[in-house]
Amino acid sequence: MEQRYTTFSLLLINISRCVQKIKNVEMAALGLKGKQVQCLFGLYHCAEGASLTKLGEMCGEDKGMMSRTVKELTEAGLVYVDAKCDRKYKNPIRLTERGERIAGIVAEKISAMLEEGSAGISDGERAQLYRSLGVISENLTDICKKYGS
Repeated sequence: MEQRYTTFSLLLINISRCVQKIKNVEMAALGLKGKQVQCLFGLYHCAEGASLTKLGEMCGEDKGMMSRTVKELTEAGLVYVDAKCDRKYKNPIRLTERGERIAGIVAEKISAMLEEGSAGISDGERAQLYRSLGVISENLTDICKKYGS
């Protein structure tokens, strides 16, 4: 049991650290930050744009973090807020033309890293891995609910 915990925890920590390092290095080459990857990637696959709330859900971040990221990307000329209503969290955030180009590069880099990172794993093994991780994630989420917010 102890070995399962140690193996599981260390593998997740290592994977997370590697993903962060790759994001930081690859985005620095584009003059961006690693934390902006999820936002650009999410918007790249959401042609109609996304509200700050939806973007936060897609990226697994809270509104505060997403608001700061969107502000940085707006200042960089990569996204804009399509102000359609008074409630700022409801307005769709969209990629600019430059943002589309950069997000396309980000998507290509992600695709290449996924290929390289999953070398030696069959499609069936990958599907099973994701199913298993999904179950573990749901179980741990249920456990965390017992602790409150």
